[in-house]
Amino acid sequence: MSKVQMLDASVDTEDISDIRILVDHKYVRYLTGRWNTAHISSDPSTGTPYFASATNKTLPAVTELWHPLFIEFLGFQMGKKLRSNVHEATCSQLNGKVVIKLAEFHWEMQWLNQETQAYQWIKDLNVGPKFLAHLTEEGRVIGFAMEHIQDARHAEPIDITLRQQALQRLHGSGIKHGDVNKHNILIRDDRATLIDFDNAARNQEASVLDAELNSLEAVLADQSGRGGIIVGTVDDSDL
Repeated sequence: MSKVQMLDASVDTEDISDIRILVDHKYVRYLTGRWNTAHISSDPSTGTPYFASATNKTLPAVTELWHPLFIEFLGFQMGKKLRSNVHEATCSQLNGKVVIKLAEFHWEMQWLNQETQAYQWIKDLNVGPKFLAHLTEEGRVIGFAMEHIQDARHAEPIDITLRQQALQRLHGSGIKHGDVNKHNILIRDDRATLIDFDNAARNQEASVLDAELNSLEAVLADQSGRGGIIVGTVDDSDL
């Protein structure tokens, strides 16, 4: 009997749900050949789920490829989930704990592609985590691995100067971050690190960059929770 392992699920009780699965520790295969996409339906008389169809499609992938290292997703040991598609992880090809970000479903690919490109723009600016590798799934690129910023916390109003300094370094290259909510600012050792560059844009006019810089005080004071969950310091034993 085959062993089925669910990697990710996006469940809708009223419409179609999406899941990613492994069969026997491998990406899915069909009885009559190779497949990577299937539709699971419910038998109207018994309610038993069954594969109504299975096909082998060309799945979307990150195309902005610039880093020399590519690592298969199944080579990572998953740790704490930080957000829906962001995890702490370890891998034999990388030193220590890292953070991986991946497109779990096809509609997320556009954002991962944009963010991968943005990391190439900022690789020498020292404003974000180090980009460590492209993340692959049977050859196609679905995300990336980046530096884990240890002992960091999210920015607070008292960190306005540190945040301004980081954003000014980014703006000095004409790049707009695009989402400066406080959950996208990590503070460690009196230094701010920016994360989540999926809305970044370069070659921006000075007025656009100034508007983003001037929004910082209000952003850091925001208590709405916009931008994601708060991630606290995590001990290595949690992996």
